[in-house]
Amino acid sequence: MTTKSIPDILRQSLESHMAEADLRDDDELKELLGKLNTLSGKVAAAKAQVMARRSDKKR
Repeated sequence: MTTKSIPDILRQSLESHMAEADLRDDDELKELLGKLNTLSGKVAAAKAQVMARRSDKKR
């Protein structure tokens, strides 16, 4: 079962608001989206480490 991380959910929400013209696509928003992408990558890496450790413990 895969679930979306909080940074992914936040990014999707911001993109939805941009599409509905609730937010302007400016430098501040681009910077925030970039930071969310970076954080999302870190979360994915941490999840992968946890899953690998769990797998190793089962052996």
